[in-house]
Amino acid sequence: MPEDALSFFATMDPALLMAAGASFLAGLFGYIIAKMWIKPIVRYNTLKHRLNRELSGCLAGSMGDVADTGAAHPLRIDAAQLRAARQTAMALVSSFTADLPPWYRIFLTSRRESPAEASGLMTNLAKIGDPAQVAGRIDLVREKLRLK
Repeated sequence: MPEDALSFFATMDPALLMAAGASFLAGLFGYIIAKMWIKPIVRYNTLKHRLNRELSGCLAGSMGDVADTGAAHPLRIDAAQLRAARQTAMALVSSFTADLPPWYRIFLTSRRESPAEASGLMTNLAKIGDPAQVAGRIDLVREKLRLK
């Protein structure tokens, strides 16, 4: 049986064999690039924009509602939404340190983008009572992630 296979390839056109080999190598390199570079970068950017949406939700909830009397209610931050934002920030840090290719981490560092610093700024966000300070802290987090 192996002799039949060898004779089959011996009778094939060499240009066809080269084209098949080149397309196999192109597919192999494409798969490696997609798996090792494109998917982690897309995941990182998706997490970053999800965190931005969650922070916007925290910011909208932290400004308080205006009652009929015109006075603002005390500051209320949704604890579940803040917990989700912190979990997303930790997933972002994990993606940055473990998943991203080194050349992309260097690129983000050169842009002064730091998910670790942004996550650190979010640690005491629930303890801040002033809506202006909450908004300022969220703006700092967005600056660290280059979302402005």
